[in-house]
Amino acid sequence: MRNYFKSALLFAAIVFATQYLFIAIVPDIIFAIAKHRSGKPLNTVIQAPRTDAKLRRVVLPNPDFVYNACFYDVSKNDLLITGLFSDSTQYSSLAFYGDNVQPYYVMNNLQGFKRKYSVRLSSVGRENGCIRTPSKQGAILMRVLVTDSAQYENAKQLQSIFKVRLLPQNN
Repeated sequence: MRNYFKSALLFAAIVFATQYLFIAIVPDIIFAIAKHRSGKPLNTVIQAPRTDAKLRRVVLPNPDFVYNACFYDVSKNDLLITGLFSDSTQYSSLAFYGDNVQPYYVMNNLQGFKRKYSVRLSSVGRENGCIRTPSKQGAILMRVLVTDSAQYENAKQLQSIFKVRLLPQNN
């Protein structure tokens, strides 16, 4: 009985340690791989082509969306993200992810945000209206729903308007 208890306790400790390591390390690995695959420097907008079955940089890509992405680093500078949401007939969103691949802020055109947006992203976040990031590095993802060729043309325009620029840190 005593050996059974020790074995069960050892097994439980191994399971918890493995789970903790998986949760702590895997998001960092996913983020590092995605950042490396982008082939762009940090704080640079990546305009993705229309998603199809051949696009394998995204696991199980959704062909109904057009994407812009930006892997950011706000350790030395803040970022100013500007662009336009589509009108209410076409869903669009702006999502902010930390380096743990978890979203911490999402805004979209159906939640009452103004069509034109200008968002300051900071690691110190001492100004009003500034989004404070939980990590110094992360990703921004702009998505636009596309259901026909007219919406695709509109999405391409929104992609070209989406900009990211460096600002002095507001400390």
